[in-house]
Amino acid sequence: MSLDAVDTRSWDAINEHYKALEEETLTPPTVQNWLQRWSDLEAQIMEAVGQAASRTHENTADKDAEALHLHYLRNILPKLSIVNERLKVKLLDLEGYEPPADQQMMMRDFRTERALFREENVPLETELSVLATEHRKITGQMTIEWEGETLTLDQAELLLSDPERETRERAWRKVHETWEAVRPTLDEQYLKMLSLRRQIAKNAGFENYRAFAWLERGRYEYTPSDAFTFHDAIEHQVVLLARKIFETQRQTLGVAALRPWDLMAEQPGMAPLAPFQTGAELEEGCTRIFQAIDAELGAQFEQLRGNGCLELESRANKAPGGYCRALPVSKRSYIFMNAVGKQENVRTLLHEGGHAFHNQHACDLPLVWMRHAPMEMAEVASMAMELLAYPFMEKEKGGFYSPEEADRARVEHLEKIVLFLPYMAVVDAFQHWVYAEAPANVTADDMDATWSSLWERFMGGVDWQGLQEEKESGWHRKRHIFVYPFYYIEYGLAQLGALQVWRNAQTDPAAALSAYRRTLALGGTRSLPELYESAGIRFAFDRATVRDTMQLVETHLDALTAKT
Repeated sequence: MSLDAVDTRSWDAINEHYKALEEETLTPPTVQNWLQRWSDLEAQIMEAVGQAASRTHENTADKDAEALHLHYLRNILPKLSIVNERLKVKLLDLEGYEPPADQQMMMRDFRTERALFREENVPLETELSVLATEHRKITGQMTIEWEGETLTLDQAELLLSDPERETRERAWRKVHETWEAVRPTLDEQYLKMLSLRRQIAKNAGFENYRAFAWLERGRYEYTPSDAFTFHDAIEHQVVLLARKIFETQRQTLGVAALRPWDLMAEQPGMAPLAPFQTGAELEEGCTRIFQAIDAELGAQFEQLRGNGCLELESRANKAPGGYCRALPVSKRSYIFMNAVGKQENVRTLLHEGGHAFHNQHACDLPLVWMRHAPMEMAEVASMAMELLAYPFMEKEKGGFYSPEEADRARVEHLEKIVLFLPYMAVVDAFQHWVYAEAPANVTADDMDATWSSLWERFMGGVDWQGLQEEKESGWHRKRHIFVYPFYYIEYGLAQLGALQVWRNAQTDPAAALSAYRRTLALGGTRSLPELYESAGIRFAFDRATVRDTMQLVETHLDALTAKT
């Protein structure tokens, strides 16, 4: 049966192909052909659903786009999860079949998904997906009024680099007033999400949602206890360095206490970095950087540009955030972000470019499930690309900056790596508490108090006096907590891996890049430790590993700040 004419909007059309797969007599010799047809069908649906979601992110006020996206969420994906489960059972119950080595990880995931699946959870998961769409819509429509102009929150963030402290404070307070206005709505929304997630875990026979989510996210190589080990390592090996960065900023600005609106301020008399003005300039500059890193990577990125796969500039009604989506049929990637002309946007596009290269390198693996690396590796692909770009940030080497500006950009990036890890620990520890420790009748006030306590533990060095409400509601401003539950520690683990790739590149750039690209091509066909080993790095997160990577960062920061 040909897949060329499958109408992914019609369940009857889709189901015709699934029924054929389900009714087919499966034997060990016919498995690979059967799997390929299933994979090809999945790829079509994944691409169509993904593109529909992206259209809503591009314009949260587009009613037609929203209707199509909700159609997939309510009428296609719930039924799809049920028929996919039947096909997994059919495959897993086949006697005498031994999958090839490069499909062992895929089969492990299938076994996990079978263990977690409960049909009564399908409508609950659909409701969560709809709530996530509503969340993006709410946050995508948030703006501030500034001197007669309406600014998105991404655009307003530029004001936080203004040399005038009064301007920074006024802009910061306006942004937080906007968040405060939707605070009751977000509280209500998250409590609904929490209730649904708890019920899903209960239906599947788990003690709490953390136990369910841990397995659902494929965390086979580490445990919740290991996450606490990572938190401990950050507390003892990173927090002091973060405080040192804050203290340097306080002294640079000449203020008695560093306030939240001071964190992005430039040195007195120094204008913020402004690497580009338009999305086209951002594309062109990053293309040159990728070409300088590797000609083939540059060509791959140029293809994305030519195929209209980059949605970069911030504007009204555009959903916040950034991501890279694999398009498995067309074998391309789609990059979404909100660029407003700052250095962080350059880093974001380099980051999402790393994801796109991962997709491109793995796209020729025959089955869609083989192409998906564990997220702890997928984020190494993106974070390492940010660091591999370091030698090419100057204009004369293809980038955006003068030599002095390039050093400033590197300092900014390395400092953000340090400051990110304690923040990651707050987000991750908060979710451990919510999903495994919080009482059944937990309230938004309880969540505020827990977030505030964790903030005090990991995020010292900034004076929040008189800003208790803004501090304690910080969990509202982390989208992952709402729409990607328990997806955040991956960034911290991957950052350690990316720093190791960078360290290798400093002694042998060609070998480090070769190992990096070789690992991307493996997709998800190896275990997480094996993928790290292939990349020439180690999957570890104890105090010693964190200390070593922070020493690497601090050494480079000291050398760079001595020059700037």
